[in-house]
Amino acid sequence: MALQGNLEDFELTDVFQLIQLGQKDGGLRIQADEVGIVYFKGGMVIHARTNTLQGEAAIDSILSWKKGRFVFNPNEETLDHTVDLPIQQVILEAARRIDEMNKIQKLIPSPDVVVKIVEVPAAGVEKIHLKPEEWKVLSFIDGTRTIKDIAPKVNISEFETSRILYGLISSGLVRIVPKPEKPKVEVPKFEVKVEKKVEKKEDKKEGGGLFGLFKKK
Repeated sequence: MALQGNLEDFELTDVFQLIQLGQKDGGLRIQADEVGIVYFKGGMVIHARTNTLQGEAAIDSILSWKKGRFVFNPNEETLDHTVDLPIQQVILEAARRIDEMNKIQKLIPSPDVVVKIVEVPAAGVEKIHLKPEEWKVLSFIDGTRTIKDIAPKVNISEFETSRILYGLISSGLVRIVPKPEKPKVEVPKFEVKVEKKVEKKEDKKEGGGLFGLFKKK
């Protein structure tokens, strides 16, 4: 019987533990808003990828998914080897992320929020030293992109992007702004002119038309 189910009924960490206990080889395919695959060798995670991420960044993203379906295919293999983590380490990192995400969500409730660079930051901000990945995230902030838009451009998970933005927002370099409304498309109005029928003078004359066959007495 194939190992498969729904993420609303099973935690992915529990599924990982089952694969480890059986020391299985294969690919765990998760179908959510996008597709993610985690590859195992002897119960160890050796590679993971989503539509836009791979390695540990892909695992970070996949473990944050709460809706979707999964199926484990024992015959699915990969030549890629981007991860070498025991399941316990994966679960431990997931637990740390859950605690941190609860803190982040108080400031950033959704990956759909739009962020913008503060044009006139408070005094002292110039002394902040940013890491390369923070500069990279900052470079894609334009006041219209959401966290969901920025993450694939930086090639890191939505969680990691939110974590970086949490620090940038807290430091006063970035702020959350309302999502810009899509411009309304105006439908051109066409004026319909109704032409009045003008009767010909000849028709009004006596004897005109059909009645002209008969003369008045």
